[in-house]
Amino acid sequence: MANLEEINFWVEKNKDNILTGLSELIKIKTENLPPTGNEKPGQEYLYNMASKFIDPENLDLFELDEVERLKEHPLFFPTIAGMQKQYKNRPNLVARLKGSGGGSSLCFSGHMDTMPASGQKWNVFPDPFSGKIKEGKMYGRGSMDMKAGTLAGFYALKCIHDLKIRLKGDVYAESVVDEENGGVNGTIASRLRYPDIDFAILAESTNLNAGIETIGGSDWIAEVLEEGPGGIGTESELPNPIYKLAKVAIALQKYDKEVLGNIAPPVTYDKDMRLRLLTYQFYSGGSNYLESGSVPIKGHIYFWLEAFEYMSEDHVSQEFMKFMENELAIYDDFKDSFPKFETVIRFLYGHKTDVAHPAMNSIRKAYSKLNLNYREKGIPLAMDAFAFKKVSNTEVVVIGPKGENPHGVDECVDIDSFLNLIKIMVLTAIDYCG
Repeated sequence: MANLEEINFWVEKNKDNILTGLSELIKIKTENLPPTGNEKPGQEYLYNMASKFIDPENLDLFELDEVERLKEHPLFFPTIAGMQKQYKNRPNLVARLKGSGGGSSLCFSGHMDTMPASGQKWNVFPDPFSGKIKEGKMYGRGSMDMKAGTLAGFYALKCIHDLKIRLKGDVYAESVVDEENGGVNGTIASRLRYPDIDFAILAESTNLNAGIETIGGSDWIAEVLEEGPGGIGTESELPNPIYKLAKVAIALQKYDKEVLGNIAPPVTYDKDMRLRLLTYQFYSGGSNYLESGSVPIKGHIYFWLEAFEYMSEDHVSQEFMKFMENELAIYDDFKDSFPKFETVIRFLYGHKTDVAHPAMNSIRKAYSKLNLNYREKGIPLAMDAFAFKKVSNTEVVVIGPKGENPHGVDECVDIDSFLNLIKIMVLTAIDYCG
């Protein structure tokens, strides 16, 4: 059985190849582009990398439509903003190092899709897909969320293989599609296809903390519509939806500050953590001067509404709508035309890890051997972690590298924490699966 010195030596010896691999993966555009996505080139890159040390029968590159009972599963969510999701040429990838038998199984899980770069100008390196390094950080869309974490799982498998570490249990690395934009159907597909993996490390970025709880939430739209003709003129009243939108925005801000701001977080989170309502888009009448020139008749606000793990979708929706109805009732504008509120993506549930699970002790040992600070805490992010226990028999914890600006300009990942994550994964597999 390999010792820590051998694992450290392997990572240092392979460091250049590992960083080149991450850079090349970042350069491959795998943006989630609803109702479809462009993950396949990245999945094929990982497949080719893994095929150099894993037999073909243990590499599973499969389309979601191949998975039995997927679309019948109650958690499968077929649409986004009313559009039917499309999964042709968007395969999941699962790689397995088969154990000798009789041991516990472990999966390193990540997603290949990224949020779009959206044409924004980046500062450190102009190219959003540069994969370049500066001051110990690698930059590019998806570097933090979550190509580094995903790739770490595959290199952990390679380290176990190269060092000839013989384990009793199977060890998996997977890369799923369509996690962003509230997707999760890729994760559900893998859970249905591999329902009996004992434990998973989901490598979303956590600053190397052990994420034993995550939040939930959903994206919403509030729509207003005026009955007036719009346009311009002097012979008729021209009611303006923008004034209604402003009142809705003020009510949303009040809910954020006065309701969500007063809900105490569970003990796993930092004391100053709180739920948020984040407004993403306020739109009516165009986005620039050349699109203006007439009074609009409709408008909308997109916003994100968060929830804790113990809150159900019905509870969140009912409490929110009750508040908005009471708050907007003071305005004559809404007596005959109340705004339409609805979700545009699935409700993402929070998750909570069983900290007494044997794999958690293996993780703690890994941190101790590496002399890394270990902290179990709630992570104030929503993700696909909930699908593991709701769909399969797999317990899950969230552990990923340090990074900055996920979904934003100059997204980057800390290189040292990325390399340490590989070591954590290998040591956990040795103790838990051995």
